[in-house]
Amino acid sequence: MSAATRNGGAPPDYDAIVIGGGPAGLSAALYLGRARRRTLVLDAGRPRNSPSPAAHGVFTRDGTPPGELLAEARRQLAAYPTVELQETEAVAAFAEPNGYTVRLQDGSEARARRLLLACGVRDELPPIPGLAENWGTSVLHCAYCHGYEVADQPLALYARGQDAMESAASLFPLSRDLLLCTDGPSGLTTADRQRLEGRGVGIVEAGILRVSGTSSQLALHFADCSTVMRRAIFVNTTLHPASRLPVELGCKLDGPSRLVVGANWETTVPGVYAAGDVAAPRKQAVVAAASGAEAAMALNGALVREDFEGESSGYATRPDL
Repeated sequence: MSAATRNGGAPPDYDAIVIGGGPAGLSAALYLGRARRRTLVLDAGRPRNSPSPAAHGVFTRDGTPPGELLAEARRQLAAYPTVELQETEAVAAFAEPNGYTVRLQDGSEARARRLLLACGVRDELPPIPGLAENWGTSVLHCAYCHGYEVADQPLALYARGQDAMESAASLFPLSRDLLLCTDGPSGLTTADRQRLEGRGVGIVEAGILRVSGTSSQLALHFADCSTVMRRAIFVNTTLHPASRLPVELGCKLDGPSRLVVGANWETTVPGVYAAGDVAAPRKQAVVAAASGAEAAMALNGALVREDFEGESSGYATRPDL
C-alpha cells in the first residue's frame, strides 16, 4: 500500500469514510446511503464557495446560496440511517490490512474498508491588497459561475501571456468592455496584442497597488497613479489541496492541486477514491456533485464484488494508471 501503513488494525466500523462535506462529499454519501453502506462523512466546515452569495448552474437550484444547498443536502441525508455526519476534521489517515483508519481532531479514530477523498481545494489569490476582501462578489474566477450576473458591464481580467488570451476569449461573449491587467510585463506576443486590441480589449501593464470598492463596484489602483472603475475583475487563482491527507496517503498528484484518478475515480492508492474539486477536471459545484455520485457508485461496486464474489480485499494492481 502506501508509506502510511500501520501494523494490525481493528475490524472496520464503516464501509466508507467520506472526507469532506461539500457537494461532492454529500452527493457521495447520498449514493452510499441509498446502497445501504455504513458511511461516515467528516466535514471540517470550510467550503470553498462560502464567500459567494449564490451557486449558479446547479440543476433546479440555480442561484441558491451555497450554505442553503449544503444544509438541504444534510437534511435529506438524515433519511438514510446508515449515513453518519460529524463536523470535525480528519487530521491523519493510515492504511490497515483490512482498510483504513482515520484520526479525528479529538484524537479518536474511525475505521473503514474504503476512503473517499472529497476534501476540495483552496484558492491562493495574487498578493494584492483588497482582492481577498472582495473575493466571491466583485473578485471572481469562473465565467460560468459568475459571468451572467455581470454581463454587459465593464470588466477586468488579471492574467498574462496565454492565460490572458484564454481568459479574454471566455469573457468576450459577456462584455465588450474588457480591460486586461497584467500587473507588469504582459507576456503577450505581438500577434496576441494586436488580436486583443483589434477586439477592443484594453491592456494595462502597470502594477496593481490595491483594489477597493463594494460588491457592485471595484476600483483598481495602479502604480502609475491611475484608477480605473470596473464592475468586477476575473482572476485565475493558484489551487492547492485543502487537506494534506491525500499526499500523506501517497496519492499521486496531476499538477499542484488535482489528484490522479482512474475512470472509476480511484486514486493511485488502492481503496482510496476521490471526487470534487480535488479530482474532477472542472471546478463547478454541479460537476463536483456529479463526480461524488460517480465515485460513490464505483466504490460501492468494488464492495459489492468483494462481498458477493469473494474477491480479495488486497486490492489488485490498477492497470489503467
